[in-house]
Amino acid sequence: MIQFLFKFVVYSLPTNELKTMKKFQLLNWVFIALMAFQFTSCEDEPLVGTFPQQENPSDGLPGAFTASINGVPFTANTISAVVFADGLFTIIGVNGSNNAITLSVPIVAEGNFILTDTPETDNFASYTDAQSAANPYTSASQTGGSGSMVVTSYDETELLISGSFVFEGTRQAADAQGSPIFDSSGDPIIQSVSITNGLFTSIPFTLDMDDGGDPGDGGGDGGDPTEPVEEFFANVDGVEHVDTSLTTTINMVGDEMIFKVEATTAAGALMRIDVPVDTGLGSFEMVSDISDGTKLIGIYNPNLGGENLSSNPGTITFTQFNLADGIMEATFSFTARDPLNQDPAIYQVTEGSFTVFFDPISLPPGVAFRAVVDGLEFLPDTTPVPPPGIADQITISSEEVNMVAVIKVAAIMMDGREMTLSFPKDIEVGMYVMGTEVVIGDEKVGAYKPAGTEMVFYSSPGTFTVQSYDLETGVMSATFSYNAEDPTGMDPTVRSVTEGEFNLTIPE
Repeated sequence: MIQFLFKFVVYSLPTNELKTMKKFQLLNWVFIALMAFQFTSCEDEPLVGTFPQQENPSDGLPGAFTASINGVPFTANTISAVVFADGLFTIIGVNGSNNAITLSVPIVAEGNFILTDTPETDNFASYTDAQSAANPYTSASQTGGSGSMVVTSYDETELLISGSFVFEGTRQAADAQGSPIFDSSGDPIIQSVSITNGLFTSIPFTLDMDDGGDPGDGGGDGGDPTEPVEEFFANVDGVEHVDTSLTTTINMVGDEMIFKVEATTAAGALMRIDVPVDTGLGSFEMVSDISDGTKLIGIYNPNLGGENLSSNPGTITFTQFNLADGIMEATFSFTARDPLNQDPAIYQVTEGSFTVFFDPISLPPGVAFRAVVDGLEFLPDTTPVPPPGIADQITISSEEVNMVAVIKVAAIMMDGREMTLSFPKDIEVGMYVMGTEVVIGDEKVGAYKPAGTEMVFYSSPGTFTVQSYDLETGVMSATFSYNAEDPTGMDPTVRSVTEGEFNLTIPE
Protein backbone atom coordinates (compact mmCIF):
# COMPACT_ATOMS: atom_id res chain seq x y z
CA MET A 1 0.00 0.00 0.00
CA ILE A 2 1.30 3.46 -0.86
CA GLN A 3 1.64 5.68 2.18
CA PHE A 4 1.67 9.46 2.04
CA LEU A 5 2.96 11.97 4.58
CA PHE A 6 1.02 15.16 5.30
CA LYS A 7 2.94 17.12 7.91
CA PHE A 8 4.33 20.55 8.60
CA VAL A 9 7.60 20.86 10.46
CA VAL A 10 7.85 23.64 13.03
CA TYR A 11 10.86 24.20 15.24
CA SER A 12 12.04 26.63 17.86
CA LEU A 13 14.59 29.26 16.90
CA PRO A 14 17.06 30.74 19.38
CA THR A 15 14.90 33.90 19.35
CA ASN A 16 11.87 31.76 20.33
CA GLU A 17 10.16 32.63 17.07
CA LEU A 18 8.29 29.76 15.42
CA LYS A 19 8.78 29.25 11.74
CA THR A 20 7.17 26.86 9.31
CA MET A 21 10.12 24.97 7.83
CA LYS A 22 8.62 22.89 5.05
CA LYS A 23 5.58 22.03 2.99
CA PHE A 24 3.88 18.67 2.79
CA GLN A 25 5.97 15.64 1.87
CA LEU A 26 3.74 14.30 -0.90
CA LEU A 27 5.14 11.94 -3.52
CA ASN A 28 8.60 13.46 -3.41
CA TRP A 29 7.43 17.04 -3.00
CA VAL A 30 10.59 18.76 -4.24
CA PHE A 31 11.21 22.45 -4.57
CA ILE A 32 13.96 23.86 -6.95
CA ALA A 33 16.75 25.44 -4.81
CA LEU A 34 16.12 28.65 -6.42
CA MET A 35 12.28 28.47 -5.51
CA ALA A 36 11.65 27.91 -1.80
CA PHE A 37 8.13 28.81 -0.65
CA GLN A 38 6.99 29.25 2.94
CA PHE A 39 3.40 28.60 3.97
CA THR A 40 1.57 31.13 6.11
CA SER A 41 -1.78 31.05 7.89
CA CYS A 42 -4.96 30.90 5.85
CA GLU A 43 -7.79 33.41 5.77
CA ASP A 44 -11.41 32.71 4.99
CA GLU A 45 -11.93 35.01 2.01
CA PRO A 46 -14.23 34.80 -1.02
CA LEU A 47 -12.47 33.10 -3.91
CA VAL A 48 -12.39 34.78 -7.28
CA GLY A 49 -11.24 33.54 -10.66
CA THR A 50 -12.17 31.02 -13.34
CA PHE A 51 -13.08 27.57 -12.09
CA PRO A 52 -13.51 24.27 -13.95
CA GLN A 53 -17.11 23.54 -14.80
CA GLN A 54 -18.52 20.04 -14.73
CA GLU A 55 -21.66 20.04 -16.81
CA ASN A 56 -22.80 16.61 -15.66
CA PRO A 57 -21.15 15.31 -12.47
CA SER A 58 -22.71 11.89 -13.04
CA ASP A 59 -20.50 11.36 -16.12
CA GLY A 60 -17.66 10.17 -13.85
CA LEU A 61 -17.77 6.63 -12.52
CA PRO A 62 -17.81 6.26 -8.73
CA GLY A 63 -14.30 5.91 -7.40
CA ALA A 64 -12.69 7.33 -10.56
CA PHE A 65 -9.88 9.92 -10.71
CA THR A 66 -9.20 11.04 -14.28
CA ALA A 67 -7.64 13.92 -16.20
CA SER A 68 -5.80 14.81 -19.39
CA ILE A 69 -2.05 15.53 -19.31
CA ASN A 70 -1.25 17.70 -22.32
CA GLY A 71 -4.22 15.99 -23.96
CA VAL A 72 -3.18 12.44 -23.01
CA PRO A 73 -5.71 10.57 -20.81
CA PHE A 74 -4.73 9.95 -17.18
CA THR A 75 -6.57 7.39 -15.04
CA ALA A 76 -5.48 6.73 -11.47
CA ASN A 77 -5.09 3.13 -10.31
CA THR A 78 -4.38 4.16 -6.73
CA ILE A 79 -6.16 7.03 -4.98
CA SER A 80 -5.55 8.37 -1.49
CA ALA A 81 -7.62 11.17 0.07
CA VAL A 82 -7.48 12.52 3.61
CA VAL A 83 -9.20 15.27 5.59
CA PHE A 84 -7.47 16.47 8.75
CA ALA A 85 -9.11 17.79 11.89
CA ASP A 86 -8.46 21.40 10.84
CA GLY A 87 -10.16 20.87 7.45
CA LEU A 88 -7.01 20.40 5.38
CA PHE A 89 -7.81 18.19 2.37
CA THR A 90 -5.33 16.40 0.12
CA ILE A 91 -6.01 13.89 -2.64
CA ILE A 92 -3.43 12.00 -4.71
CA GLY A 93 -4.05 9.84 -7.77
CA VAL A 94 -1.33 7.54 -9.14
CA ASN A 95 -1.67 5.81 -12.50
CA GLY A 96 -0.17 2.54 -13.72
CA SER A 97 3.01 4.30 -14.86
CA ASN A 98 3.52 5.74 -11.35
CA ASN A 99 2.73 9.26 -12.54
CA ALA A 100 0.83 11.21 -9.91
CA ILE A 101 -1.52 14.18 -9.52
CA THR A 102 -1.78 15.91 -6.13
CA LEU A 103 -4.40 18.49 -5.05
CA SER A 104 -4.56 20.19 -1.67
CA VAL A 105 -6.62 22.97 -0.04
CA PRO A 106 -6.54 24.11 3.60
CA ILE A 107 -10.29 23.98 4.37
CA VAL A 108 -12.49 21.62 2.35
CA ALA A 109 -16.17 22.24 1.59
CA GLU A 110 -18.46 22.28 -1.42
CA GLY A 111 -17.47 25.23 -3.59
CA ASN A 112 -14.71 26.80 -5.66
CA PHE A 113 -11.01 26.83 -4.81
CA ILE A 114 -8.01 28.47 -6.41
CA LEU A 115 -5.11 26.00 -6.58
CA THR A 116 -2.46 28.56 -7.50
CA ASP A 117 0.37 28.16 -5.00
CA THR A 118 1.59 31.49 -3.63
CA PRO A 119 3.62 32.39 -0.52
CA GLU A 120 0.37 33.56 1.09
CA THR A 121 -1.73 30.42 0.61
CA ASP A 122 -1.65 26.72 1.40
CA ASN A 123 -3.42 25.75 -1.85
CA PHE A 124 -1.45 23.79 -4.42
CA ALA A 125 -1.51 21.20 -7.18
CA SER A 126 1.30 19.13 -8.63
CA TYR A 127 1.97 16.59 -11.34
CA THR A 128 4.82 14.10 -10.87
CA ASP A 129 6.22 12.28 -13.88
CA ALA A 130 7.82 9.02 -12.74
CA GLN A 131 10.64 9.55 -15.25
CA SER A 132 11.69 12.70 -13.39
CA ALA A 133 10.11 12.21 -9.98
CA ALA A 134 12.65 14.43 -8.24
CA ASN A 135 11.42 17.46 -10.20
CA PRO A 136 7.59 17.66 -10.20
CA TYR A 137 5.47 20.25 -12.00
CA THR A 138 3.67 22.47 -9.48
CA SER A 139 1.08 25.24 -9.52
CA ALA A 140 3.59 27.70 -8.03
CA SER A 141 2.79 31.24 -9.13
CA GLN A 142 6.48 32.20 -8.97
CA THR A 143 7.18 30.09 -12.07
CA GLY A 144 3.88 30.72 -13.86
CA GLY A 145 1.78 27.91 -12.38
CA SER A 146 -1.95 28.28 -11.70
CA GLY A 147 -5.05 26.21 -11.14
CA SER A 148 -8.54 25.86 -9.76
CA MET A 149 -10.85 23.18 -8.38
CA VAL A 150 -14.57 22.74 -7.73
CA VAL A 151 -15.76 20.42 -4.95
CA THR A 152 -19.18 19.41 -6.21
CA SER A 153 -20.03 17.01 -3.37
CA TYR A 154 -18.62 16.64 0.14
CA ASP A 155 -20.40 13.94 2.16
CA GLU A 156 -19.15 13.94 5.75
CA THR A 157 -21.49 11.06 6.66
CA GLU A 158 -20.48 8.58 3.95
CA LEU A 159 -16.95 10.08 3.76
CA LEU A 160 -17.11 10.60 -0.01
CA ILE A 161 -15.94 13.56 -2.08
CA SER A 162 -16.37 14.54 -5.75
CA GLY A 163 -15.04 17.40 -7.81
CA SER A 164 -13.30 18.68 -10.92
CA PHE A 165 -10.05 20.55 -11.52
CA VAL A 166 -7.63 22.09 -14.01
CA PHE A 167 -4.14 23.47 -13.50
CA GLU A 168 -0.99 24.55 -15.25
CA GLY A 169 2.08 22.93 -13.71
CA THR A 170 5.55 24.42 -14.09
CA ARG A 171 9.08 23.49 -13.07
CA GLN A 172 12.65 24.50 -13.74
CA ALA A 173 14.35 22.25 -16.27
CA ALA A 174 17.05 19.97 -14.85
CA ASP A 175 19.71 17.74 -16.36
CA ALA A 176 20.15 14.00 -15.78
CA GLN A 177 21.99 14.69 -12.53
CA GLY A 178 19.18 16.89 -11.22
CA SER A 179 21.12 20.16 -11.62
CA PRO A 180 19.09 23.16 -12.87
CA ILE A 181 19.48 24.19 -16.53
CA PHE A 182 19.82 27.84 -17.54
CA ASP A 183 19.58 29.58 -20.89
CA SER A 184 22.36 31.61 -22.51
CA SER A 185 21.35 34.65 -20.47
CA GLY A 186 21.63 32.80 -17.20
CA ASP A 187 17.87 32.64 -16.68
CA PRO A 188 16.23 29.40 -15.53
CA ILE A 189 14.48 27.38 -18.24
CA ILE A 190 10.86 26.78 -17.19
CA GLN A 191 8.93 23.76 -18.43
CA SER A 192 5.13 23.46 -18.22
CA VAL A 193 2.38 20.86 -18.42
CA SER A 194 -1.38 21.40 -18.82
CA ILE A 195 -3.74 19.26 -16.74
CA THR A 196 -7.31 19.55 -18.00
CA ASN A 197 -10.63 17.69 -17.71
CA GLY A 198 -9.72 16.70 -14.15
CA LEU A 199 -12.45 14.75 -12.37
CA PHE A 200 -12.70 12.75 -9.16
CA THR A 201 -16.02 11.09 -8.37
CA SER A 202 -17.24 9.62 -5.08
CA ILE A 203 -13.72 9.15 -3.75
CA PRO A 204 -13.63 7.70 -0.20
CA PHE A 205 -11.58 9.83 2.18
CA THR A 206 -10.20 9.15 5.62
CA LEU A 207 -10.34 11.41 8.64
CA ASP A 208 -7.12 12.17 10.50
CA MET A 209 -7.60 13.56 14.00
CA ASP A 210 -4.32 15.50 13.80
CA ASP A 211 -4.25 18.97 12.31
CA GLY A 212 -2.67 19.04 8.88
CA GLY A 213 -0.39 21.90 9.94
CA ASP A 214 0.43 20.51 13.38
CA PRO A 215 3.25 18.04 13.91
CA GLY A 216 1.25 16.44 16.70
CA ASP A 217 2.38 13.44 18.68
CA GLY A 218 0.40 10.78 16.82
CA GLY A 219 -2.20 10.59 19.55
CA GLY A 220 -4.70 13.09 18.17
CA ASP A 221 -4.28 15.72 20.88
CA GLY A 222 -1.88 17.84 18.87
CA GLY A 223 1.15 17.53 21.15
CA ASP A 224 3.60 20.36 21.60
CA PRO A 225 3.52 22.54 18.44
CA THR A 226 7.10 23.69 19.12
CA GLU A 227 8.45 20.13 19.17
CA PRO A 228 10.21 19.30 15.88
CA VAL A 229 9.10 16.24 13.93
CA GLU A 230 11.63 14.19 11.99
CA GLU A 231 10.61 12.53 8.73
CA PHE A 232 12.12 10.03 6.32
CA PHE A 233 10.65 8.64 3.12
CA ALA A 234 12.00 6.60 0.22
CA ASN A 235 10.91 3.93 -2.23
CA VAL A 236 13.09 0.92 -3.05
CA ASP A 237 12.17 -0.55 -6.44
CA GLY A 238 8.79 1.16 -6.05
CA VAL A 239 8.07 -0.20 -2.55
CA GLU A 240 8.17 2.16 0.43
CA HIS A 241 11.07 1.79 2.84
CA VAL A 242 8.92 2.08 5.99
CA ASP A 243 11.33 2.98 8.76
CA THR A 244 10.67 2.13 12.39
CA SER A 245 13.91 3.74 13.55
CA LEU A 246 15.36 7.06 12.38
CA THR A 247 18.62 8.31 13.91
CA THR A 248 21.00 11.12 13.10
CA THR A 249 24.51 10.98 14.53
CA ILE A 250 27.56 13.20 14.12
CA ASN A 251 30.82 11.27 13.86
CA MET A 252 34.45 12.32 13.62
CA VAL A 253 36.40 10.46 10.92
CA GLY A 254 39.93 11.72 11.26
CA ASP A 255 39.57 15.50 11.17
CA GLU A 256 36.27 15.34 9.29
CA MET A 257 32.85 15.78 10.93
CA ILE A 258 30.18 13.62 9.25
CA PHE A 259 26.40 13.34 9.66
CA LYS A 260 24.98 9.82 9.39
CA VAL A 261 21.22 9.70 8.79
CA GLU A 262 20.02 6.11 9.24
CA ALA A 263 16.50 4.75 8.66
CA THR A 264 15.88 1.10 9.55
CA THR A 265 12.75 -0.94 8.82
CA ALA A 266 11.14 -3.53 11.10
CA ALA A 267 12.76 -6.23 8.92
CA GLY A 268 16.20 -4.73 9.45
CA ALA A 269 16.65 -3.13 6.02
CA LEU A 270 18.93 -0.11 6.37
CA MET A 271 19.13 3.10 4.39
CA ARG A 272 21.90 5.53 5.29
CA ILE A 273 23.01 8.91 3.99
CA ASP A 274 26.50 10.16 4.95
CA VAL A 275 26.82 13.94 4.78
CA PRO A 276 30.00 15.98 5.42
CA VAL A 277 29.17 18.78 7.83
CA ASP A 278 30.42 21.45 5.41
CA THR A 279 28.18 20.36 2.51
CA GLY A 280 25.66 23.23 2.63
CA LEU A 281 22.65 24.03 0.45
CA GLY A 282 22.31 22.91 -3.15
CA SER A 283 22.37 19.81 -5.36
CA PHE A 284 25.28 17.39 -5.23
CA GLU A 285 26.33 14.09 -6.76
CA MET A 286 26.94 11.22 -4.36
CA VAL A 287 30.26 9.41 -4.67
CA SER A 288 30.13 6.32 -6.84
CA ASP A 289 32.94 4.30 -5.30
CA ILE A 290 34.02 3.05 -1.88
CA SER A 291 33.87 5.79 0.73
CA ASP A 292 36.43 6.20 3.49
CA GLY A 293 33.63 7.44 5.72
CA THR A 294 34.09 11.12 4.86
CA LYS A 295 32.23 11.29 1.53
CA LEU A 296 28.70 12.25 0.55
CA ILE A 297 27.18 8.85 -0.17
CA GLY A 298 23.94 6.86 -0.07
CA ILE A 299 23.93 3.32 1.34
CA TYR A 300 21.28 0.58 1.27
CA ASN A 301 21.31 -2.89 2.85
CA PRO A 302 18.17 -5.05 2.39
CA ASN A 303 19.27 -7.26 5.32
CA LEU A 304 19.50 -10.37 3.16
CA GLY A 305 22.93 -11.38 4.38
CA GLY A 306 24.95 -9.27 1.95
CA GLU A 307 27.19 -6.25 2.33
CA ASN A 308 26.16 -2.61 2.13
CA LEU A 309 25.33 -1.40 -1.37
CA SER A 310 26.34 2.15 -2.17
CA SER A 311 25.17 4.92 -4.50
CA ASN A 312 26.29 4.55 -8.10
CA PRO A 313 25.10 6.98 -9.29
CA GLY A 314 23.15 9.19 -6.89
CA THR A 315 22.12 12.80 -6.31
CA ILE A 316 20.93 14.74 -3.28
CA THR A 317 19.52 18.25 -2.92
CA PHE A 318 19.63 20.06 0.42
CA THR A 319 16.85 22.62 0.86
CA GLN A 320 17.66 23.23 4.55
CA PHE A 321 21.16 22.93 5.99
CA ASN A 322 21.34 25.10 9.08
CA LEU A 323 24.04 24.12 11.57
CA ALA A 324 23.25 26.99 13.93
CA ASP A 325 19.59 25.95 14.30
CA GLY A 326 20.23 22.22 13.95
CA ILE A 327 18.06 21.29 10.95
CA MET A 328 18.81 19.41 7.74
CA GLU A 329 16.29 18.74 4.97
CA ALA A 330 16.96 17.03 1.65
CA THR A 331 15.59 15.02 -1.26
CA PHE A 332 17.59 12.24 -2.88
CA SER A 333 17.67 9.27 -5.24
CA PHE A 334 20.34 6.74 -6.06
CA THR A 335 21.07 3.36 -7.59
CA ALA A 336 22.44 0.98 -4.94
CA ARG A 337 25.16 -1.39 -6.14
CA ASP A 338 27.94 -3.46 -4.62
CA PRO A 339 31.09 -1.26 -4.88
CA LEU A 340 33.20 -4.45 -5.08
CA ASN A 341 31.05 -5.91 -7.89
CA GLN A 342 30.63 -9.19 -6.00
CA ASP A 343 26.90 -8.92 -5.32
CA PRO A 344 24.86 -8.63 -8.57
CA ALA A 345 21.84 -7.14 -6.78
CA ILE A 346 20.84 -3.63 -7.87
CA TYR A 347 18.17 -1.52 -6.15
CA GLN A 348 16.62 1.74 -7.29
CA VAL A 349 16.06 4.20 -4.44
CA THR A 350 13.64 6.91 -5.53
CA GLU A 351 11.49 9.73 -4.09
CA GLY A 352 13.81 9.97 -1.10
CA SER A 353 13.37 12.81 1.37
CA PHE A 354 14.17 13.52 4.99
CA THR A 355 13.99 16.22 7.63
CA VAL A 356 16.16 15.67 10.69
CA PHE A 357 17.17 17.74 13.69
CA PHE A 358 20.35 17.81 15.73
CA ASP A 359 22.07 19.85 18.41
CA PRO A 360 23.28 23.20 17.02
CA ILE A 361 26.88 23.13 15.82
CA SER A 362 29.41 25.95 15.92
CA LEU A 363 32.20 25.40 13.44
CA PRO A 364 35.57 27.14 13.66
CA PRO A 365 35.84 30.16 11.36
CA GLY A 366 36.41 29.17 7.75
CA VAL A 367 38.68 30.76 5.19
CA ALA A 368 37.93 34.45 4.71
CA PHE A 369 37.77 34.26 0.91
CA ARG A 370 38.89 31.77 -1.71
CA ALA A 371 38.06 30.42 -5.15
CA VAL A 372 39.64 28.56 -8.05
CA VAL A 373 39.87 30.35 -11.40
CA ASP A 374 40.63 28.16 -14.41
CA GLY A 375 42.31 25.71 -12.05
CA LEU A 376 44.48 28.39 -10.38
CA GLU A 377 44.00 29.10 -6.66
CA PHE A 378 42.57 32.51 -5.76
CA LEU A 379 43.31 32.86 -2.05
CA PRO A 380 44.05 36.33 -0.67
CA ASP A 381 46.34 36.14 2.37
CA THR A 382 45.84 39.08 4.72
CA THR A 383 47.74 37.61 7.68
CA PRO A 384 50.48 38.48 8.27
CA VAL A 385 49.98 41.73 6.36
CA PRO A 386 52.79 42.47 3.88
CA PRO A 387 54.11 46.03 3.52
CA PRO A 388 51.60 48.63 2.31
CA GLY A 389 51.03 48.73 -1.41
CA ILE A 390 51.46 45.05 -2.14
CA ALA A 391 49.12 43.47 0.39
CA ASP A 392 46.35 41.07 -0.59
CA GLN A 393 43.09 42.82 0.22
CA ILE A 394 39.51 41.94 1.10
CA THR A 395 37.16 44.89 1.31
CA ILE A 396 33.43 45.13 1.99
CA SER A 397 31.45 48.18 0.89
CA SER A 398 27.81 49.15 0.56
CA GLU A 399 25.88 51.29 -1.91
CA GLU A 400 22.22 52.02 -2.51
CA VAL A 401 20.58 50.95 -5.77
CA ASN A 402 16.89 51.85 -6.15
CA MET A 403 16.62 52.18 -2.35
CA VAL A 404 18.15 48.69 -1.94
CA ALA A 405 21.33 48.36 0.12
CA VAL A 406 23.78 46.39 -2.04
CA ILE A 407 26.88 44.78 -0.52
CA LYS A 408 30.06 44.49 -2.58
CA VAL A 409 32.77 42.08 -1.43
CA ALA A 410 36.06 42.68 -3.27
CA ALA A 411 39.17 40.50 -3.08
CA ILE A 412 42.48 41.52 -4.67
CA MET A 413 45.52 39.29 -5.11
CA MET A 414 49.11 40.57 -5.10
CA ASP A 415 49.48 39.37 -8.69
CA GLY A 416 46.78 41.84 -9.77
CA ARG A 417 43.80 39.50 -10.11
CA GLU A 418 40.54 40.87 -8.68
CA MET A 419 37.20 39.27 -7.83
CA THR A 420 34.01 40.92 -6.59
CA LEU A 421 30.61 39.68 -5.44
CA SER A 422 27.52 41.90 -5.20
CA PHE A 423 24.26 41.02 -3.44
CA PRO A 424 21.47 42.74 -1.46
CA LYS A 425 22.28 43.29 2.20
CA ASP A 426 18.97 41.74 3.32
CA ILE A 427 19.59 38.50 1.40
CA GLU A 428 18.31 35.34 3.09
CA VAL A 429 19.79 31.88 3.42
CA GLY A 430 19.27 30.03 0.13
CA MET A 431 20.54 29.39 -3.38
CA TYR A 432 20.36 32.09 -6.05
CA VAL A 433 21.04 32.44 -9.77
CA MET A 434 23.74 35.00 -10.54
CA GLY A 435 23.22 37.68 -13.17
CA THR A 436 25.51 39.90 -15.19
CA GLU A 437 24.86 43.30 -13.59
CA VAL A 438 23.13 45.07 -10.71
CA VAL A 439 20.15 47.01 -12.09
CA ILE A 440 17.24 46.68 -9.66
CA GLY A 441 19.32 46.05 -6.55
CA ASP A 442 18.33 42.48 -5.70
CA GLU A 443 20.65 40.85 -8.26
CA LYS A 444 23.54 38.58 -7.27
CA VAL A 445 26.55 39.25 -9.48
CA GLY A 446 30.11 37.93 -9.66
CA ALA A 447 32.95 39.66 -11.49
CA TYR A 448 36.54 38.73 -12.24
CA LYS A 449 39.41 40.84 -13.60
CA PRO A 450 42.52 38.95 -14.73
CA ALA A 451 46.00 40.30 -14.03
CA GLY A 452 47.43 42.82 -16.48
CA THR A 453 44.13 44.00 -17.94
CA GLU A 454 41.29 46.37 -17.11
CA MET A 455 38.71 44.15 -18.77
CA VAL A 456 36.14 42.73 -16.34
CA PHE A 457 34.33 39.42 -16.88
CA TYR A 458 30.88 38.96 -15.31
CA SER A 459 28.94 35.91 -14.11
CA SER A 460 26.92 34.33 -16.92
CA PRO A 461 25.49 32.14 -15.48
CA GLY A 462 26.38 31.27 -11.90
CA THR A 463 25.12 30.15 -8.52
CA PHE A 464 25.44 32.04 -5.22
CA THR A 465 24.48 30.15 -2.05
CA VAL A 466 24.13 31.78 1.37
CA GLN A 467 24.73 28.99 3.87
CA SER A 468 24.30 31.10 7.01
CA TYR A 469 23.72 34.77 7.75
CA ASP A 470 23.18 36.36 11.16
CA LEU A 471 21.56 39.74 10.51
CA GLU A 472 22.35 40.94 14.03
CA THR A 473 26.08 40.21 13.94
CA GLY A 474 26.52 40.36 10.17
CA VAL A 475 28.42 37.06 10.08
CA MET A 476 27.88 35.39 6.71
CA SER A 477 29.08 32.16 5.12
CA ALA A 478 28.51 31.69 1.41
CA THR A 479 29.64 29.66 -1.58
CA PHE A 480 29.67 30.55 -5.26
CA SER A 481 30.63 29.38 -8.72
CA TYR A 482 30.15 30.97 -12.11
CA ASN A 483 31.37 31.30 -15.67
CA ALA A 484 32.82 34.77 -16.18
CA GLU A 485 32.31 36.28 -19.63
CA ASP A 486 32.97 39.62 -21.30
CA PRO A 487 29.50 41.19 -21.74
CA THR A 488 30.74 43.28 -24.70
CA GLY A 489 31.78 40.15 -26.59
CA MET A 490 35.20 41.62 -27.41
CA ASP A 491 36.97 38.81 -25.58
CA PRO A 492 35.32 35.40 -26.15
CA THR A 493 37.31 33.76 -23.36
CA VAL A 494 35.18 32.18 -20.64
CA ARG A 495 36.76 32.15 -17.17
CA SER A 496 35.65 29.32 -14.88
CA VAL A 497 35.28 30.34 -11.23
CA THR A 498 34.72 27.30 -9.00
CA GLU A 499 34.97 26.26 -5.33
CA GLY A 500 34.24 29.83 -4.27
CA GLU A 501 33.55 30.52 -0.61
CA PHE A 502 33.80 33.27 1.97
CA ASN A 503 33.24 33.69 5.70
CA LEU A 504 33.01 37.38 6.48
CA THR A 505 31.25 39.93 8.69
CA ILE A 506 28.98 42.26 6.75
CA PRO A 507 29.11 45.71 8.38
CA GLU A 508 25.97 47.52 9.51
